[in-house]
Amino acid sequence: MRPETKLGFFTIVGIALFGFSLYFLGGLSVTKTYDLNIKFSDVSGLPVKAAVKLAGVEVGKVAKIKIENGDVIVVAQLNEGTAIHRGAQFSVAMNGIIGNKYLKVVQGDPHASVYQPNEYIAGVDEVPMDVMVTQTMGSIKDFVDSVNNNGLLGQQISQTMTSVQQLIDSVNNNGMLGKQLNDTLTELRQLSINLSRMMASMQPYITDSLKNVDAATGRFNDLMTSLDEGDGVIGSLLKDPEMKDEVKQSVADLHATIREVKDVVGKMKKFQVYWDYDFFYMPQAGLGSSDLALDVYTPSGYTFYRAGLSNMGNEDDALPAKDYLEKNKIDVRLGLYNEWGKFSAGLIRGAGGVALEVKPFYKSDFWSRIAVGGEFTDFGRDRMINGRRFNKPNISYGVDFSLNRFFKVGAWQRDALETNNFALKANVTFNDQDISSFFGLAAVAGSSK
Repeated sequence: MRPETKLGFFTIVGIALFGFSLYFLGGLSVTKTYDLNIKFSDVSGLPVKAAVKLAGVEVGKVAKIKIENGDVIVVAQLNEGTAIHRGAQFSVAMNGIIGNKYLKVVQGDPHASVYQPNEYIAGVDEVPMDVMVTQTMGSIKDFVDSVNNNGLLGQQISQTMTSVQQLIDSVNNNGMLGKQLNDTLTELRQLSINLSRMMASMQPYITDSLKNVDAATGRFNDLMTSLDEGDGVIGSLLKDPEMKDEVKQSVADLHATIREVKDVVGKMKKFQVYWDYDFFYMPQAGLGSSDLALDVYTPSGYTFYRAGLSNMGNEDDALPAKDYLEKNKIDVRLGLYNEWGKFSAGLIRGAGGVALEVKPFYKSDFWSRIAVGGEFTDFGRDRMINGRRFNKPNISYGVDFSLNRFFKVGAWQRDALETNNFALKANVTFNDQDISSFFGLAAVAGSSK
């Protein structure tokens, strides 16, 4: 086996092992998912990455919470294969009384169609726990007021029953109707007596509760009076005009500091830095080559920078007969990007040129993984490389397919106008949060000068 073939084999194995290490040791997930947008008016306490549960089974995570047109949009990232039928109900629920909140899904009609990815669905706004407690306490207070300390409810029922009895006696003192009504009223009187006795037995507990409320109210009134009179540290703060101004200024400074911290953190998060590694293997020539670069995506949302090395290797090594790759060429570019592709220009493989990547099916969840790319560089090339003259531009083109957000594979034609070597491509791309934070800090430091 040729040394280059061995190099290509071990490099591909190394990339695979590196990917599995990221997956198992880094806690990364490559599970396929799709998003649904759930609209609420309030989702207080629901965190990002909260569980999404269908019939008590976790089927996804809350990927993002944002505001659109006055509505709170919860982006539910569901595992592929989880079918949510139309008519399903989405609500914010909680594990127990003080447990964590999660997004609860009640399945819809199984005979109905399923929701499609990125569809908007109206959620069910549940009554918050604090509002429920307030309503419950109001109901208890109304009940206590109706009792009114002396069994007033029972007395009112007794008086009403007596009035009805007198009316019946006046209509028919000896008839069957009067007798039946007399029996009924006797039972009602007994019920009223029992109710009065029950209210009397509850009277001490209700009275104690009301006394506790009165005592708490009194203590609160005393506290407010002491504050109003300037007693204690807080009272002094409220009464002393100079102290008031100092406190106000301190609060204002604190607010300004918090705003600055938010700005710093926001700028740091907007920078995204990715390591990008490409390995090409050309079976016909039995050659392998590696490219390594750092891609920096700026907060603008449409520009990026790239810096790295192409065709890494030892320049002093003897070259095989068909090896026409010039080693360790600088790759520095400025580029533009959006959802359908990238365009960059600069030093590409050591010479001026441009590069283009297009996603023709970017609107499709699956077909958007396909990207068509090309590099057009070294237009004035006219030199000897490993005993052969090259006088045509270096043009390469190919197709890539994303397996997930970390790995790509592809097929390319390299230096199509000269050697026209067919190459298999493997790519690894991952985000470096530490370097992203460094660029963010550098941007903040530069803007503060």
